[in-house]
Amino acid sequence: MLDDISIIVASLILGVALTWMFPIILRPLLWVFVHLMYRFRVYHRDHIPKTGGVLIVCNHVSLIDWLIFWLACPRSVLFVSQTWYYRNPIARLFLSWARRNTIPIETNLAKPHAIADGLKRIAAALDAGRVVVMFPEARLTRTGNMFPFGRGLERVLRLTQTEVAVVPACSSGLWSGFFSHGGGPIMRKLPKAFLPRVAVWFGEPLKKGLTAADYRLAVQEAMADLALRESDYIPLVHRTFVSNATKFRNIFRPCVIDNSAGPARTLSWGKTFVGALCVTAYLRSRLGSAANVGVWMPTSLGGALANLAIAFLGKTSVNLNYTAGAGPVHSAMKQAGLRIVITSKRFLMRVPLELPDDVQAIYLEDVMESVTKWQRIGTFLMVLLLPGWVLDRFVLGLHRHRLDDPLTIVFSSGSTGEPKGVVLTHRNIGHNVDSAIRTLGITKHDRLFGILPFFHSFGYTVCMWAPLVAGCVAVFFPDPRAAKEVGELARTHRITVMLSTATFLRFYIRRCDKDDFRSVGMIICGAEKLPVKLQDEFHSKFGVLPLEGYGCTEVSPVASANLHNVVGDGVVQERNHRGTVGQPIFGVCVKAFEPTERTPLPIGVEGVLCIKGPNVMAGYLLQPEKTTEAIRDRWYSTGDIGFVEADGFIRITGRMSRFAKIAGEMVPLERLDEELHDVLGSNGERVLAVASVPDEKRGERIVVLHLPDIAEKLPAALESLGKRGLPNLWIPDRRDCYPLEVMPTLGSGKLDMKKLADVAKEVTAK
Repeated sequence: MLDDISIIVASLILGVALTWMFPIILRPLLWVFVHLMYRFRVYHRDHIPKTGGVLIVCNHVSLIDWLIFWLACPRSVLFVSQTWYYRNPIARLFLSWARRNTIPIETNLAKPHAIADGLKRIAAALDAGRVVVMFPEARLTRTGNMFPFGRGLERVLRLTQTEVAVVPACSSGLWSGFFSHGGGPIMRKLPKAFLPRVAVWFGEPLKKGLTAADYRLAVQEAMADLALRESDYIPLVHRTFVSNATKFRNIFRPCVIDNSAGPARTLSWGKTFVGALCVTAYLRSRLGSAANVGVWMPTSLGGALANLAIAFLGKTSVNLNYTAGAGPVHSAMKQAGLRIVITSKRFLMRVPLELPDDVQAIYLEDVMESVTKWQRIGTFLMVLLLPGWVLDRFVLGLHRHRLDDPLTIVFSSGSTGEPKGVVLTHRNIGHNVDSAIRTLGITKHDRLFGILPFFHSFGYTVCMWAPLVAGCVAVFFPDPRAAKEVGELARTHRITVMLSTATFLRFYIRRCDKDDFRSVGMIICGAEKLPVKLQDEFHSKFGVLPLEGYGCTEVSPVASANLHNVVGDGVVQERNHRGTVGQPIFGVCVKAFEPTERTPLPIGVEGVLCIKGPNVMAGYLLQPEKTTEAIRDRWYSTGDIGFVEADGFIRITGRMSRFAKIAGEMVPLERLDEELHDVLGSNGERVLAVASVPDEKRGERIVVLHLPDIAEKLPAALESLGKRGLPNLWIPDRRDCYPLEVMPTLGSGKLDMKKLADVAKEVTAK
């Protein structure tokens, strides 16, 4: 009997001992597990106060987020765990430890008392000086973007009686992994990379009293800071192309379908790489010490090969704008110090280029004629037989290229003055390409329609480099305005991803057949505002809804995008708010700042939009003062006026340069332009443009330049503005309306602001 009692007591003592020893044994075991599975890094552990209550708020992308933050935090932590989490097998595996180290909180709104009790327990733990990790999204992301933060975060902080530090934190590298929704169902897919990089970032502590949306924005900024640090490990885009092209399964797969000259020409990955190597060999001795090399080519295979060869040689490409006119082109050539321009005789017949005496042209036709049959065969055998890393390191010497070396100089459109050269590095383009691929969900099975020109940053980054990095097929066509041909090519080549602008969509609505875009799953529009009515009209005819993105040349260029909503387990993760420009892409933060002092503004408050991330340019070419003015503390000022909504969507309301100062009051010309188009029912077509000219009495006055066919409707439209609530000061006088035969636009379809201002001054001076 005594022996039985002894055994029971001994078992109880052993059980209690094991329960208390479990975390001590578990932590080193899990530390080893994480470091065997990932290359794990933690940044700024010192941002967590050593004493007192600390609430860590994080993004939630993976089932093992709790493990990552548990190992990253220097202090003992409690986790706020939603009740659904206990139904997960990974959580159940460590339930005996988790029960003592988590605060379960009910998420069912039908149980308000249970929710309130959970919030009180969290507040009590914070008041007791504990560190609490909270995932305010309340569920795993299905897109990589954060859900809106729940208001329970605010309620917890209001319930605390002590001063609590709120530390925004985030992780990277877990999305698309085995334990996340990215790339397929959780724990039902193979990892996409061996030993992926996983990192945790702890931001600067914040005080309580902010809204949940402001804390969400702080986590978004932490994600941009982490992306900046981790961008040191981004692969260079041309090295990724070499890796893709030399994989045996890709060598004979289609890489580029070129429609720039006659019948479609399809090149495999192997042949595309061979072509790039042949162009590189020809240019190596002819470029000499030239750091910058011009390219005068359309969106085509030739343009892509020229840019690839320039990158292989460690030079900087300058794709010249063949729609801009002689003045801006010569200005760009002079600023970049160009001595060599790569072009083709065939293209020069269509779009002539007058070169200064000290600038030499190299023709791609001459390059192709110089390559012998045996040189092609030998190069192809080299690509077929040698490993990619040998070609990368010993044949091309790409290991010598650095992330902060300039990859391209993109000259701005010059819509507001002389074009500025924007210097974009391998880091800028590499991060933007990687983020665009992950955000848009581009895979090797896609066919991306490249119709935007390479002199446009959107065309250079997404139309050219994105397919070469993602491993999908790039379909090139040089004229996005040729609507009938665009529609036929989209149908013939079964395009799945397409990039365009609102102006070009209007051409397609008028001239394309309703089945032309049947295979297209996603159309992203940038460069100009995408009217909701135009979206509806396009969707009604073709069955695909165009989505609006946002960016600018200085951020390489993609900053945000609306995408299709994602549904899973009865939950909709909204990614499309029409009228906004979407949520930031991976590793990018957008925030509103006060225009003059450049101080950050809370969520929902209108200011100048600024962007932070590895995609922000190195600077303006030879203009350090303008660079310093544009970039402060790594935030680039876009000049666009707008605000960030509580759920992270960005709404643009105007542009700083698009204001008129009348009698001391700022009048938003963008708003006035939109109201007039809405009154006239233009269905998204630009029929007028609003500008301002100097006025002796009131400083400035508003001028309306319009197409002749709306002249009769304009007086009634101006009269109706007052009924819409616009102040009388904003409403133009009928005498300040002038007809124009054609609206001044750039090659991308964007309104040419500089020419608009010049025309306005010219017509009012008569």
